[in-house]
Amino acid sequence: MILGLGGRKRWRDHIDGTAELINQCAPTYLSTLQLGLDATIEAEFRARFGEPFETQDDAGMLAEQSRLISQIDPPRPVIFHSNHASNALALAGILPRDRAALLATLDAARAGALALRPRRLRGH
Repeated sequence: MILGLGGRKRWRDHIDGTAELINQCAPTYLSTLQLGLDATIEAEFRARFGEPFETQDDAGMLAEQSRLISQIDPPRPVIFHSNHASNALALAGILPRDRAALLATLDAARAGALALRPRRLRGH
């Protein structure tokens, strides 16, 4: 799933809907990436969004990740990765088993106790 797809205004709607879908579909594997708009499609994406789109910053992306992990309550374990090069913070675990540890890592990153992947290394 793509973090940042709802922008700064609609991120909660996006995350809540995504978590609901994951809980209903019960996938065995889930991975997140951070939105990166290529210059060749950015104008079209913004036009189709239907309202002004404001790109999410790192703090917002970490908040999205925390909200998503907090809400995922699948009927069977889900392997979770957030280790794509686009992500500010690499995470891995099994949900719901590792929820507390993943949220603690996110809290530490949000507090500045963990370094984020530098933007120049994120592949967008």
